[in-house]
Amino acid sequence: MSERVPTYRVSVRLYVVLSLLMAVSATASGLVLLYLARPFITELGGREAARAAVLLFSGAALAGAAAAVAGLLVGLRVAGRIRGIVRKAQALSPQGGESGLSRATDELGALDEAVGRLTLSMDRFVRDSDILTRLPEGMLLLGPAGELLSYNTAAEVLLELSLEPFRGVPILSGQGPLPASRGNDPLARLLDDATVGERSVHMSEVTATTAKGRDVLLEITVQHREWGRGSTALVLLFRDATEKQRIREEIRRADQLAFLGGMAARVAHEIRTPLATIRGLVELLQADLPAGDSRREYMDRLLQAVDRQDHLVENLLTLSHPEPESWQPVPLPELLDDVVGMLPGDPRLRVAPPAGSLPPAVGDAFRLSEVFSNLIKNALEATPQDGTVEVTVAPGARDRVRVSVRNTGAGIPAEIRERIFQPFFTTKSRGTGLGLAIARQIVDAHRGSLRVESDGVSETTFIVELPTTAPVAAATRA
Repeated sequence: MSERVPTYRVSVRLYVVLSLLMAVSATASGLVLLYLARPFITELGGREAARAAVLLFSGAALAGAAAAVAGLLVGLRVAGRIRGIVRKAQALSPQGGESGLSRATDELGALDEAVGRLTLSMDRFVRDSDILTRLPEGMLLLGPAGELLSYNTAAEVLLELSLEPFRGVPILSGQGPLPASRGNDPLARLLDDATVGERSVHMSEVTATTAKGRDVLLEITVQHREWGRGSTALVLLFRDATEKQRIREEIRRADQLAFLGGMAARVAHEIRTPLATIRGLVELLQADLPAGDSRREYMDRLLQAVDRQDHLVENLLTLSHPEPESWQPVPLPELLDDVVGMLPGDPRLRVAPPAGSLPPAVGDAFRLSEVFSNLIKNALEATPQDGTVEVTVAPGARDRVRVSVRNTGAGIPAEIRERIFQPFFTTKSRGTGLGLAIARQIVDAHRGSLRVESDGVSETTFIVELPTTAPVAAATRA
């Protein structure tokens, strides 16, 4: 089998150039030596001087010839190695063009072109291969100036942004995918730390804003890499940290509820019995007072205080044990009518009739009535006299039904929208901070969801989504 010859054409062969250079160098060295020895040769005089000159000239010629042969051998060997490298590079990255020939004028130029094509081919292979596509993390390759050189599909999915228009653009510039002007200073500091320290850095939670204005919470690792001569590049790996934050929040809530559960049990045992005793004694005293006695008013206040404390204990018990006592079909329009009927009449409150038939939610009607009663009361308390509170029921996502409680005239700032569901957090002067926490716990126990949407100024909507099918485990127990 004949050896495949690399497809490049050169006008100057390396072994010829190397042979000539070594021959010229050796001959020049001999002539320099002859020039330096000229005073000594002159002192010899006559035939001895001529013989010495001939010997030196002959030595220089022989040295040049030997150097030429040595240069030829070395050049042939090096040229052979270069041909082998070029052949392998061409096999991995076939050369295009009309003639299929390189424009290099020597073997070194051909080697440089082959390595350059191989680098581009490997970059294209890595970018287009399934290796990066199947990575769960997003990947951005940044050049020495922070420009986007390459990326993978996961990066576009996580950022919800097409990255091809940003190729070659610094990612933190005003035209980049993550502009620094949108509050991406933490990301900029992270990239600076990796560049200046020439090391890999990691941050578990970094808030970033994309060019489209979408806020994302990312776990980011930045790796420092050499990039050419005297320059560096950065590999930015990131994943969505929202799920990690949610799990941490669930753990924190579980710890809170475990604490509240123990506290509620102790409170129920230590307080409810004395409260019942106080109520009974106050009612007996009230019964002994004649009608119209002014002291009856004080007794009524005492009973109201006892009822308030008893209701607080009941809330604590509900917060620690929000699970439904039974799983039954609950028609939400009828349930909402019952809840509104138990509240004092208010012209600001409107319940919109459902458009068409709705499947019933599945759960505990008593627990769910607590949820909607709490949400409607909170909405009325936050609404001015000229505002409105609108309750609507509509189909939700798959196998779900949605109830929205919307009020005008008051918004909830973004920084406290999640804190309002924490136990004992309240913005009211006389609130306990348990109402919304209990509502979310009950909805979560029903395998549903409760969230808040607000413009922060003049409008707030609480949205409850409940399943229309019972959990399998609950149905089996029933």
